[in-house]
Amino acid sequence: MSQDLLQQMLDYKEICDLKASFGRLADVKDWVGYCNVFTDDCEFDFGGGVIVKGGQAGTNAIAGMLEGSISVHRAYMPEIEFVSPTEAKGIWAVNDYIEWAPDPETGSRAGQMGYGREYETYRKVDGKWKIAHWRLRYDRLDPLLPQALPTTFLGGPDVMRDENYVKSVVNPNGT
Repeated sequence: MSQDLLQQMLDYKEICDLKASFGRLADVKDWVGYCNVFTDDCEFDFGGGVIVKGGQAGTNAIAGMLEGSISVHRAYMPEIEFVSPTEAKGIWAVNDYIEWAPDPETGSRAGQMGYGREYETYRKVDGKWKIAHWRLRYDRLDPLLPQALPTTFLGGPDVMRDENYVKSVVNPNGT
């Protein structure tokens, strides 16, 4: 195996790990770690003409959108193309689930389930891959049904929403 091919395989793995961190850090609301996924000059394209420039500005925008939510982001089926040893392009199939706090009076929930693609460019900065451009496009976006959350889970307490239980099995960094 040539050194170039080996390096490209290692770079592919690093980009896949970067994308996994992108989702996990958003879901655990680690905004310092999340910002480190992007280049300082990253451009975020949310669609509908909404463009945010700068890694910190994009992180702030996403943090604001996800404030007070439970979110689950999944990315899979990567299509990575290397443009040069320090530049690459990627397309990922994505699903996200975002649920904001229930209405305090009715218990009704608000949120969405999205299905689509994220288009990214990557740049190697100081030996590490980072996202330099990010674009989200949904193929389908479904609102969550507004019914109140169940009070039981398989006949017992809803442990998945019990904050004490969650804290006992998940550390603050989401590992």
